[in-house]
Amino acid sequence: MTQKTKIVIALILVVNIFATCKPSKITDAKEFMIYLSDNKNGLVKDKKIGGIKYKLKYLPEEYLAYNSINAQNNFNPKQKDSIIKLFNNSVTFVLNIGPADGENFDITQLGVNNYEEFAQRIEQMAFNATDWINLIVEETKYKPSIVRMENINALERSRNFIVVFSSEKNSDKDLRKKDMCFIYDDELFNTGTNKFIFDAKDINNIPQFIF
Repeated sequence: MTQKTKIVIALILVVNIFATCKPSKITDAKEFMIYLSDNKNGLVKDKKIGGIKYKLKYLPEEYLAYNSINAQNNFNPKQKDSIIKLFNNSVTFVLNIGPADGENFDITQLGVNNYEEFAQRIEQMAFNATDWINLIVEETKYKPSIVRMENINALERSRNFIVVFSSEKNSDKDLRKKDMCFIYDDELFNTGTNKFIFDAKDINNIPQFIF
């Protein structure tokens, strides 16, 4: 191997190292949101079945605390740590169900023939979603402590579900320490059992968000 070839290989290795290097801390909110939404970071999973798209995103406690703080008009900065600790006791995802790219329908009206069926669909989505969701960690099944369908404007064709599992960070019950398999059993559109795998290394590699 010539000296020139060795130099080229070394440069390629250096470029690859920097390309895969992730920041340990982020202080800019916009940059943090971009990180969370980047599929390469393993925090967003999606799949398309029969014209329907399922998109699942992991929401770290810093993200949830930041949004909670921003929603308060008279927030005391000293309360920040206590709010973050509050979210440390749970693992949170947002599940979006809607039309796949190129499709044009409202997910709440798919297969609905009249207002009575529409009202039934909304009731199912609002109150029965807990029965359709599980989290598997090392062969143990966990049911969500909270599943809440978000209220959004009438122009939206998809629906978001906030899904929360009890999990005390840095304890024996911390679900983040192991790979997590999120399971959604579709009882609305007959798309079957949908599984989304989140690697523990991706969760633990999330940069610290300082705000």
